[in-house]
Amino acid sequence: MHPYTGFLQAAQQRPDAIALEINDQHWTYTEMADQVGRTAALVDRALGGACAGQRVGVFASRSLTAYAGSLAVLAAGAAHVALNPAYPAERNATILRRAGIDVLVVGPEAIERVPELLRLSGRALTVIATGSSVEPGWTGVRAVLDANDHAQAQPLADRSDQQRPEDLAYLVFTSGSTGEPKGVAIEHGNLAAYMRNFRELAAPLPTDRVVTTYELTFDVALHDLLNAWWSGATLVVMPERAMLAPARFMLDRRISYWFSVASFAMILQRQGLLRPGLFPQLRVGLLCGEALPKATAMAWSQAAPNAVLYNVYGPTETTMELAFYRWQPGRSEQDCLRGVTPIGLPFADHAHLLQDDAGREVVGPGTGELLLQGPQVGPGYWNDEERNAQTFVTLPDRPGRWYRTGDRIERDALGQYHFVSRIDFMVKVRGNRIELGEVEHALREASGVDLVAAIPKPAVDGMCPGLVGFVCTESGTPGHQIRDRVIGLLPKYMVPDEVRVLPQMPMNANRKIDRHALGAMLTSS
Repeated sequence: MHPYTGFLQAAQQRPDAIALEINDQHWTYTEMADQVGRTAALVDRALGGACAGQRVGVFASRSLTAYAGSLAVLAAGAAHVALNPAYPAERNATILRRAGIDVLVVGPEAIERVPELLRLSGRALTVIATGSSVEPGWTGVRAVLDANDHAQAQPLADRSDQQRPEDLAYLVFTSGSTGEPKGVAIEHGNLAAYMRNFRELAAPLPTDRVVTTYELTFDVALHDLLNAWWSGATLVVMPERAMLAPARFMLDRRISYWFSVASFAMILQRQGLLRPGLFPQLRVGLLCGEALPKATAMAWSQAAPNAVLYNVYGPTETTMELAFYRWQPGRSEQDCLRGVTPIGLPFADHAHLLQDDAGREVVGPGTGELLLQGPQVGPGYWNDEERNAQTFVTLPDRPGRWYRTGDRIERDALGQYHFVSRIDFMVKVRGNRIELGEVEHALREASGVDLVAAIPKPAVDGMCPGLVGFVCTESGTPGHQIRDRVIGLLPKYMVPDEVRVLPQMPMNANRKIDRHALGAMLTSS
């Protein structure tokens, strides 16, 4: 079943239930169905009814437009592309050009940024406005449609049965190694496989209050939206101001279903807020995006004693999330390696294997790059055949097309997978190969905190001269004392040249540790 069909069924069954809550505003399922349906009708009209494969931008953030517009694009049969108004205008213009966007759904919070976006992109667009007017003299506006004008658009009927599995569902633009954002393509067949797999694992209940912490430029925001509304639950949007102190928001808003990057839990732990029994109302907790330290998982499990906790793993290229490890107090502590929680195993309908540095398959316990094959593996990168040829490969004596994750994974004696590091997090210092994940484990052990990072120093004559460790703590322990403790935990060649103590760890837009910002600290000092 298509997510839009699931949403419409929920709207029929729970017409007066709250579908969306943003600050002190809320919208019922009846109201949301009307807003989504009318916006979908305008998308269809703007594309002349030929929506399949056409990319439609949603230029909005944490607003009614952001969520109703995103589902509306999928409902019309087009492909969703999120643009964040907080991003630099040139980045949004680059995404708009690379995706070939001709139709843009714009929220009131982004309307003032449209002229600059049009100027930088050089494209002529049809703008679907929601709650704001577009100046008729704006250069590059082909047409203006108003989603709030009932005379312009009646809700579009559900026609999701017309969508083919190979039709594009969405593009997510992530940071590229060249500095240009790279587009990851996901088809409707990939999305359908993910929804089927995840909903068998941990679907929300109609009574759940599902928090969403992500911007829609992060694919997991679609996970929150689609799963909450398919279930008839309430999607609760966490505002930006609540990000640094989410515990109060969780309690005040009675959040029962939580999905975030692991650093959220680490921040709560650092603030001393993961007290036993703190979140009795929580039913499900999912943490993703970064290695989940054992101590953080233990503290979260104790703070939410009535909740199921999953450590979640999945590259964007494999449709949101692919592997889940369920934490079981009293047993999972022994499953951890190097103080980090396992990532479990991929869904049963996917094949998976490890390859060593020579490209040989690792049999039994061992470490190597994880390769994945199955229905959630997307078609590749948008208009980037060179990258696709490097990343999506065929293997001798193995059927199908395989995705090279770039993640170094260890398989233990029980067959469980453990994240070690990104392959590009392996550095060579003075001729020695070093896994940054292993250094970070030593930093956690030496400092007693989980929010840590290790990065290489800027190269000199093409060589990395050493490492720098970063520890986020206000304990007052100086960096040199932490480094002294690390010396007792690692071989000499792996010990960071210095350890810096930070009062706040820089985070990127997806709330992961911002390693680029840490690197900038080194080049500026």
